[in-house]
Amino acid sequence: MATAPFIMPPQAPLNFNFTPDTLLEAVHTVLDDTRKLQDRIVATIQPEYATFDNAILPLIENENVNIGLRKHRKFHSSTSTSAGLREASIESEALESKFAIQTMMRQDLFKVIDAVHKRGERLDPESQLYLDQLHSSFVKNGLSLSSEKRDRFAEIKTEIQVLHAAYLKVLNSRRGIWLQPEELEGFPKERLSSLEPGKEENEGKVFLPFRKPHLELSLKFVKSGVTRRTIYTENDESCLENAPRFKETVLLRDEAARLLGYKNHAELRLEDKMMKTTKFVNDFLKNHREQLAELGEQSIAELSALKRKSLREEKLWDANDKEKTEFFIWDHSFYKDMIKVGKLSFDEKVFSEYFTLESSLEGMLSTFSSLFGIGFSEILKTDFDRFGPGHVLTWHDDVRVFTVWDDESNGGSFLGYLYLDLFPREQKYNHAGHFGLHPGFISPTGERICPSSVLVMNLTAPQPSKPTMLAHDEIRSMFHELGHAVHNLLSRTKYAFFHGTAVPRDFVEIPSIMLENWWWDPTIIKTLSLHYSYLSDDFLAAWKKDNPGMEQPGRNIDDELLASLVKTRHQNEALTSFRNIHIAMYDMAIHSPASRDELESMDLSVMWHQMLSDITMMKGTEALGEGWSGRHGNSRLGALMRGYDAGYYAYPLAKAYAQDLFTAAFEKDPMSREVGMKYRKIVLEPGANKDGMEILEEFLGRKPDLNARFKELGIAH
Repeated sequence: MATAPFIMPPQAPLNFNFTPDTLLEAVHTVLDDTRKLQDRIVATIQPEYATFDNAILPLIENENVNIGLRKHRKFHSSTSTSAGLREASIESEALESKFAIQTMMRQDLFKVIDAVHKRGERLDPESQLYLDQLHSSFVKNGLSLSSEKRDRFAEIKTEIQVLHAAYLKVLNSRRGIWLQPEELEGFPKERLSSLEPGKEENEGKVFLPFRKPHLELSLKFVKSGVTRRTIYTENDESCLENAPRFKETVLLRDEAARLLGYKNHAELRLEDKMMKTTKFVNDFLKNHREQLAELGEQSIAELSALKRKSLREEKLWDANDKEKTEFFIWDHSFYKDMIKVGKLSFDEKVFSEYFTLESSLEGMLSTFSSLFGIGFSEILKTDFDRFGPGHVLTWHDDVRVFTVWDDESNGGSFLGYLYLDLFPREQKYNHAGHFGLHPGFISPTGERICPSSVLVMNLTAPQPSKPTMLAHDEIRSMFHELGHAVHNLLSRTKYAFFHGTAVPRDFVEIPSIMLENWWWDPTIIKTLSLHYSYLSDDFLAAWKKDNPGMEQPGRNIDDELLASLVKTRHQNEALTSFRNIHIAMYDMAIHSPASRDELESMDLSVMWHQMLSDITMMKGTEALGEGWSGRHGNSRLGALMRGYDAGYYAYPLAKAYAQDLFTAAFEKDPMSREVGMKYRKIVLEPGANKDGMEILEEFLGRKPDLNARFKELGIAH
């Protein structure tokens, strides 16, 4: 990637110089200062004299700063190599959660806020929205309850926070399985060689970590169905101690919602979303599943036939062995890939040779630059010292930092910082994700404070003879998460509370899912492709060594391979969608029970596996006579403990709305600067200071179409 001359940004980057002690000192200082501010407001302002400016604005200005500090401290629990710092980060989050609960229980503070809310001052729209939501948050945290019920509500919130922290700690711990290398036949050799070798009782084995890239590769390429089953089921059981925590969390959520007068937790959670009712969500999910059912049945039939054919060819078929005759969930990726390679002639390995991490990243950033009128400039490690002694720019040596600017046509203003943490390491967050590390807002002096975003992934690290090469799904995922980062960087809100991706959960995925369409456009893919052998003489030599006597491939991906990729786009679309629909329907089922008794009687683990089989049309170990009990796939549902509770429907919903946005605005010309700038202004800049449905309707000029995705698949009924 070409580097531009260093330009000192007007706002310094964050300083990652925390130690466990200084991190905890910082959180205590912030909480003490905030408590003093709250005390001063209630001590000096009688409710009848309270106004937005004298009572609410000081709270906002304090929060503007503290949101960023909180995100910064919390981030270390997901990425730091220091066990002490991770523990301090988790402890700080617990302290802040406890303080937040205490704040929301302050009747004296609520009286002041309630008085301002009732006063009905004429405020700008963002200030009015903030006041409305602040008032609502106190009510939803029990301030309208009797003293006894309010105390119980506070206990519940504290218990939930403790359960969340313990659940996520297990999820982020070192998990995996020791296997003989021959059990992993089919696993990519270059990835196999990077697995940790065993010692002592594990001598001769390798450690397969239960991290997303390793799990996906093993289920996709390992030839042995028994090994795939072992990996799948062992991963399901790797967080066993979380199962009772999950049930207790769901019960506590339900109790809290009923204390507030809601029928269930889902009704409470949906009140502030685009989709306001459990009926709408459940009807949407049911219809979504029904629309895809026929495609799903066709896919199961095709994959089952392929499994039988393949086993017969390998002389492994046994009509009396259910392991062979049934189609299991751990078979899906393996036989789906077999169709891609065989029937559709798509070679993922050859494709990935045209998309190294470096060239793909450059192409992605270039795409965002062209669409939205921005530029990215990397801060080289040789320039880190420019920010002064004691300023630690990153939390790990692998991390890269970029400054982001408006281009000259948009005024050249500084927009913020983008961090990339792309390779796996122990105790790091083990999925792809975007972290809004610091929000933007307007300071009391009128200065715009710019945001910081982090892209976290777990890609295979480069080797001396080979760069990191990306599969198409990794490219799609990376572009998706960068889409969240760009949303955060381009947002322009008055208050940090509304900044960027702080939008409702059922809106937040729409912009990024829409952007995935770019990586199915043949022209864009071809333009951004570059075979790794052209990157350096060393890489060319390595390629020749691996491919003796063969002619060097063309610089760009050939049309035949490109056409085969495009054919894979909707391959097994239904079965892939069923996985998200399953989680979403399970999420709604456990969070919207008809009664408390019904919830208490639910076996959440059994329900998870029964719904998985019913909705996805794929079998689990129950088909091998192991029954439904004793399995706990719901013990590693991180999303439902990270804020997607009664909200996982956002993923299938976003697919529908995102396709409508793309088809209506970008399909004819995905690289249109005019449409891109309109999208930036209407969809990305408002953050959460406008209703999500209003944003979509303003951009489209009509109500969004939930059937757009089905129309694209040719199955709209």
